Amino acid sequence: MAQKRKVQVTGGGTFLVTLPKSWADAVGVGRGSEVTLIPNDSGTLLLVPTGAREGNRCRLTMDDRGAVELQRDIIARYIAGYDVIEVGGGRMRHEQRRTVRQIAQSLVGLEILEESQTAVVLHAVASMSDFPIGQTIHRIFEITLGMLDDAISACRTWDEELARDVAERDGDVDRLVLLVARQFGLLLRDLLVEEDVQLSRFEFHHHQAVADQLERVADHAVKVSRATLALGAALSDDVGRQITEAHAESRVILSEAVHAFEVRDPKRANHVLEHKEQREQLLEWTQGAIREQPDNALSISIIMDSLLRTREYGFNIAETAVDASVPLGWSGEQPRRAQS
Repeated sequence: MAQKRKVQVTGGGTFLVTLPKSWADAVGVGRGSEVTLIPNDSGTLLLVPTGAREGNRCRLTMDDRGAVELQRDIIARYIAGYDVIEVGGGRMRHEQRRTVRQIAQSLVGLEILEESQTAVVLHAVASMSDFPIGQTIHRIFEITLGMLDDAISACRTWDEELARDVAERDGDVDRLVLLVARQFGLLLRDLLVEEDVQLSRFEFHHHQAVADQLERVADHAVKVSRATLALGAALSDDVGRQITEAHAESRVILSEAVHAFEVRDPKRANHVLEHKEQREQLLEWTQGAIREQPDNALSISIIMDSLLRTREYGFNIAETAVDASVPLGWSGEQPRRAQS
């Protein structure tokens, strides 16, 4: 509950504010205690008592959790920002410990700290400084764009091996997107992290939004690959050409939007958004392709729909780029670029 205090001034000109006793008792602040004061871009001042970062540990009991449920629960705690996750409860079977190990291997920076017959202790060892958010977003973009390009190439050449390879790469994107989600969780959980990475929660929110949109593009690259595997025959040259043109247009929109976000260029982002309503041609291409190759109608529809949605995700990123370009704070300074 918010409490108001009047600012007092000593004879030497020092400003004083009293702290609520109930809060001080609860967090262990007393005479001689040290606290950290952190100014925020919004003009607020954060007061953090010593020891606020301790206790960042949780325990998860196995109970009757299946592998999928256990994975969801561990990922939820990973995203929440816990440094130590202890999984246990009674005597753990070999299969259960193996499942926990596999889940840990699927998450960036999550290592096994301790393992026994009754528990597996996971420790998040990767700090935010190890994975600067600007570099992480760019890496997600590179993997996603490569997946989309290869998915369309596999579709054009009916290359089933390449299509399967694209689907396997989706896990790389998922791992990095979950890392971004964890970093955002750390910012929300521990406000001192803002000072460490020199990036506010408000600014980081934009990066997570871009990561989420890129993850969806990667998911559609997988859909294109699966549609390729479901083709009953190779695509005709005309249909292949239409798909290539649609892909080229979607690719430009996505790339320009991401670049506009990375350099905080609202003009570039608005230029991308000027094409937002131009989607009729894609729909016409889809209808014509289906008429030409009715046996591949379902696969063609999925492929063209994925390219259309890729455009939409690019537009969403462009809108985020416009939002992220707005200056923060009281000084009217330009927003900081993400660490790279």
